[in-house]
Amino acid sequence: MSEEDEKKTLMESISIKHIANLSIVDLVMLQLLLKHEKPVIRHILYNEISQFLTRERSKVAKSIKFDDKAAGAEEFQDWLQQPTRFSSSSLYYSLDNLESKGLVKYNRDKHDKVTSVEATQYTEILINTILKHIVKFGLIDTEQNKFLPNIIKEVVGDKILSSFKDKKFGTLLYIWFSNLINAKCVNLFSSLSENLFFLSSQEAYESVLKLGIENVQNTSVFSSTIRESDKFFDGVIIPYHFKNTNFEEASKESILKEAFRVVKDSGVVIIHSYTEIPQVNHAVFDIFIKWVENIYEELEFYTEEKFKEELFKAGAKEVEALVYKGHLFGIGRK
Repeated sequence: MSEEDEKKTLMESISIKHIANLSIVDLVMLQLLLKHEKPVIRHILYNEISQFLTRERSKVAKSIKFDDKAAGAEEFQDWLQQPTRFSSSSLYYSLDNLESKGLVKYNRDKHDKVTSVEATQYTEILINTILKHIVKFGLIDTEQNKFLPNIIKEVVGDKILSSFKDKKFGTLLYIWFSNLINAKCVNLFSSLSENLFFLSSQEAYESVLKLGIENVQNTSVFSSTIRESDKFFDGVIIPYHFKNTNFEEASKESILKEAFRVVKDSGVVIIHSYTEIPQVNHAVFDIFIKWVENIYEELEFYTEEKFKEELFKAGAKEVEALVYKGHLFGIGRK
């Protein structure tokens, strides 16, 4: 295994629970240690952290605009203005904690006294893993839950439902390849159809049931075959076209073929993903783009032509691909 593969494996093995007890100061300390190419005396590290925390506190206090009438505003502002000091004992406690986890290396003299401290080979791996979690569970989840439903509603409404008599599907099949549901999408598709069928894992469907939506029911897949008969649905939609399904016996390709089997001749199959991120031939940006692609590792990036090809291969006779607000949509008809 190469060094790069080993780092990637280690990043994938570190979950949120492993970093739950690390403080913000711990993370700042690790980041500062990475900037030092050589071992650093603890007192120097203490001064750097103290200066950093003081600067950041001042920036936050000045940048926030308070609504005096908002709940908690007065208390929060008082808390920010309170004098705080990072003690050297806090530094030593944090370093001991990090050293016990293999994230910091102590250098000692012959009397076993700590002379300096330095990062280990795992420090950068941990920092990158934390950034990955922040992007994945912060930015990506926010994007999926806050923006995606409205984007889908605008595309489906303008491109498809505008030609429907009642401006909604009679029967709609919603296929979801993840165990973590998007509640806003479920509610959206419920409002866009008379009867919503949900195809995903049992775990995901149980989460959907807790939403209390009346017109949603579960369906299933057996040996790569969706339960419903031919030409049953007015529409099939697959938000986030993942590389793999969460169905043990069914591939993404077989599910997409099944979507065209169960959709009516007058119906439509809609798939959604991201466009490929272009390389911009910039030393810093290209590294960041590659890193973002690794964050989105469960998603497949497409060009419009590749999306069309996948729909034709699954059974579509008419295909349209469009990019809307950075999202790629494929619309297939029999």
